[in-house]
Amino acid sequence: SSHNTIRLANSSHVVIRRLEVNGRRLGGFGVSAQGPAHHITIDDNVFYGLDSDQQVVAISTTGSATWNWIIRRNHISNAGTGMYLGNSDGTSPFVAGIVEHNVIRDTIGYNIQIKHQVPWASVPTGMPTGATTTIVRHNVFSKSGNSSTGANARPNLLIGDVPPSGPGAANDFAIYGNFFYQNPSEALFQGEGRMALYNNVFVATGSAVRVQTHNGSVRDVRIFNNTVVAQGDGIAVSGGVAGSTQLVRGNAV
Repeated sequence: SSHNTIRLANSSHVVIRRLEVNGRRLGGFGVSAQGPAHHITIDDNVFYGLDSDQQVVAISTTGSATWNWIIRRNHISNAGTGMYLGNSDGTSPFVAGIVEHNVIRDTIGYNIQIKHQVPWASVPTGMPTGATTTIVRHNVFSKSGNSSTGANARPNLLIGDVPPSGPGAANDFAIYGNFFYQNPSEALFQGEGRMALYNNVFVATGSAVRVQTHNGSVRDVRIFNNTVVAQGDGIAVSGGVAGSTQLVRGNAV
């Protein structure tokens, strides 16, 4: 109960593949980076038994700079949070990642949150400082009746801002080909920063897409070719910073 199940500390070029990770509801995380970790692949694993609290996470990079992670083909069910990539204070950048072909369902909080980033205080050796794109594609994000409501409610996917200045300020996100299904009390998707959101399907009895300030700013945003079925807001965009452009075009809502 006092340890995470799989720990990555000052690690690189590691593949974690085809494991069954059962947290046994003891409070430890499934996979946790506890020191800078890069070129990590987490592929084709099953995570469960991680729902003793909303703060228990299946895959976490809190507290460390991480880059060039591939998180692929994992099935995460009944976790407090599916993936928490970054840190709540913006000091643990998750950079140049690929999150694809995962199924994340029935989480208490987020299916996935990629946190905002403040200006990088330091850059670990090898971390890319030029413009990079983090890709979130071909995933299933589903929440159900066990999800938190009220003040603890969370979107299925939340994308945070890039650093406002310095290395990483030109980074962005590409979010495409995903299926978002249901959330009892929050939007399916919430985002800020710089992103392209396209070719996704959103189905909700509540709201679907909200782009708005959270911990950072809304920058250049492109929302196109999505299919949205929702009884609340279909697509809502607000709060763009001066000089930025928010484009919503060619969606079926």
